[in-house]
Amino acid sequence: MVDYLRISVTDRCNLRCIYCLPRGMESFLPHREILSYEEIADIVKILSECGIRKVRLTGGEPLVRREIESLVKLINLIPSISELSMTTNGILLGEKAVILKEAGLDRVNISLNTIKEDRYEKITGYNNFRDVWNSISVALKTFKVVKLNTILFKGINDDEIIDFAKITLKFNLGVRFIEYFSTQDEFLSLQNKFVPNKIVKEVIEKRFGRLLPADDVMGNGPAVNYRIPETKGSIGFINSNEGSFCDRCNRLRLSSVGKLYPCLFSPFNIDLKEMLRGGVERSEIMKVINNLISKKHNYSRPIKREYEFAMNRIGG
Repeated sequence: MVDYLRISVTDRCNLRCIYCLPRGMESFLPHREILSYEEIADIVKILSECGIRKVRLTGGEPLVRREIESLVKLINLIPSISELSMTTNGILLGEKAVILKEAGLDRVNISLNTIKEDRYEKITGYNNFRDVWNSISVALKTFKVVKLNTILFKGINDDEIIDFAKITLKFNLGVRFIEYFSTQDEFLSLQNKFVPNKIVKEVIEKRFGRLLPADDVMGNGPAVNYRIPETKGSIGFINSNEGSFCDRCNRLRLSSVGKLYPCLFSPFNIDLKEMLRGGVERSEIMKVINNLISKKHNYSRPIKREYEFAMNRIGG
């Protein structure tokens, strides 16, 4: 059942991560091309009538967009949306967490690929590690569900597997290891450095013993969740390079410029911004959306990318 929507609210970000938006690759869209908050809320209303019940705000970095809590409030007013979450790099979350919670945000995922301060700067281009670590602490006090998203690369941060696993011994949060999959030719060299989650799981189990299935962990997609015995936190694996990643997918993606995708790797999309600004009837928009949804699981993901796309625009 397709009931989950990921929305890229901006293509801008306050980091320059080596695997997403490194220095020299910045090419941001003019503001007029980005969906307004009112347009996003209108699209969510339409999609809620097509079965969408859960929404996640992403970017770029969603918190760099001014007054993002206004969008949270608008979406929170839609009765059939049961869950509203956000993926953020965490830099600005510490100062915005309470405001976002009061506006209606339910949960957060924080992207963090190292817990070593000097290494953080090498990966992201900025020295904001302490801001992020503080945001994790604030988030744990503010939201019921907090997760860390971690991508591992050989020779860069794959020596931190145990360190990340240990976080679940100390805190009631989820650590999710996400297999890297390059979306642009510039990052193909990193694709060869991705660490398969099979190896990550083996490393953790060698240290802590067999991981226990954690079926009670709340989730919105393809993550397979486990727990180290006698801990509250959880460890999730998103196997982006395996077929099961697609089999368990229940999501649509809305890009920052208003294109709706049935799949991250699909070349097909609907330009909802053009339809909205062009005055297309609501019933016609719903018809086109339902047609796209009906084709979602008939699409077979290619072994290799059919086209390039920037994750900061389509949503990470």
